Amino acid sequence: MRAAVYTVGDDIGWKMADIPVPHHSSFSVLIQVKSVALNPSNFKHPMITATWPFIRHLRKDWPVGYDVSGVVLSAGTSSACNVKAGDKVWGISIGVAGEFAVLPCFLTVPIPGKLSFEEAAGLGVAGLTTLMGYERSGLGPKQKVLVVGASGGCGQFGVMLAGAMGAKVTGICGSQNIDFVKQLHTNVDAVFDYKQPFKMAGLFSKGRYFDVVYDTVTSSAPEDPNYEPMLGPLRKENGTYLAIGPCPKPSDQFRAFWDGFTRPFGLRLQREGYDWYFLLPTKTLMLKLNSFFDSGKLTEVPIDSKYDALESSDAIEQAMDRQKSRRAVGKILLTFDR
Repeated sequence: MRAAVYTVGDDIGWKMADIPVPHHSSFSVLIQVKSVALNPSNFKHPMITATWPFIRHLRKDWPVGYDVSGVVLSAGTSSACNVKAGDKVWGISIGVAGEFAVLPCFLTVPIPGKLSFEEAAGLGVAGLTTLMGYERSGLGPKQKVLVVGASGGCGQFGVMLAGAMGAKVTGICGSQNIDFVKQLHTNVDAVFDYKQPFKMAGLFSKGRYFDVVYDTVTSSAPEDPNYEPMLGPLRKENGTYLAIGPCPKPSDQFRAFWDGFTRPFGLRLQREGYDWYFLLPTKTLMLKLNSFFDSGKLTEVPIDSKYDALESSDAIEQAMDRQKSRRAVGKILLTFDR
C-alpha cells in the first residue's frame, strides 16, 4: 500500500513509500483510509528521535500520523469492537497515514453528524485534547474562557467547544485570522491581535476576568513565548490556566508528570490554578466529542489544506511544510481516497 513514512538513518524527514498492508487482531479494526490529519508533533517527532540512536534506526516504514477517518473493512471479534464492515469511522492510533490502517477497537467510533471524512479526520488530537482540558477545569455555561492561539488546531476547538458549552469566549491570534476566529462560534465576545500592544492593553484591563485560560501556544521551543507570566493574572482566583505544550519550566513538567499518577487518588501536585496535561484518549471522550456534532451544537471542522497522497509523490513534504509554517488556519490533511 502507499503510505507516508518517516525516513530512516541520519536523515530527518518523510517520504511516500510502498509498504505492506497491516493486519489487525481481535481487539482492532482494519480500515480503508480516506483522510489523515496532521499535528505539530508529527514533524517534531523525528527531530526528537534523531537524537536517540537506539530509536532512529527503528523508524523504517513507520507511517506518520495519529488522526484518521475511513471505512471499516474488517472488525475484531472482541466485545469492545462495536463497529462493523462498511461503517464510516474516525479514530486514533500510531502510524495511520497509508491506504489502510489498524485502529484499536476502544479508539474507533462512528463519524458524527454530517461531517465528511476530511472533517472527521480533524477531530482527533486537537478536539480531544481541548475537551479533556475543559472537563478537567469544570468549564460550564456562562463562564468566561480566554483561548491563546485561537486560530490554530487546538485553538479553534478551544473556541468552538467553549462556545458550544455555553461559555463566553475571548481569543488571541494574529490580525489576519481575527475574522476567522470570530465566525467559529456566536459566543465569541472579542478577538485580540497579539502583535498590537495597544489593543492587548484592553485585554489586560479586565483583570482577573477568566474562569479558564486555554494556552495552546506556550512551549519549551525557543520560538514560542511563555504566555503564562503575562496571561496568568487574568485567571480568576478559583480559575484554571490550561497548558498543553511542553513546559518551559522543568519543575512544572516534573510536577505535571507525577500529577497524572496521583490525581486519580485525589492528590494534586501542580501549582494552584495551573494545569499542564497531555491527551489520554478514551472512547468515552470520543463519544462526548461526537455528541456536540450529533446534537447540532457544532456542525463543521475547519480545513486549511488538503494534499492527495495517491496522486502526488511529494504530498507529505508539502503537507509538513505547511504544518511547519505555523500559518495554517484549520486542519492540514493527507487524503487517500481513490
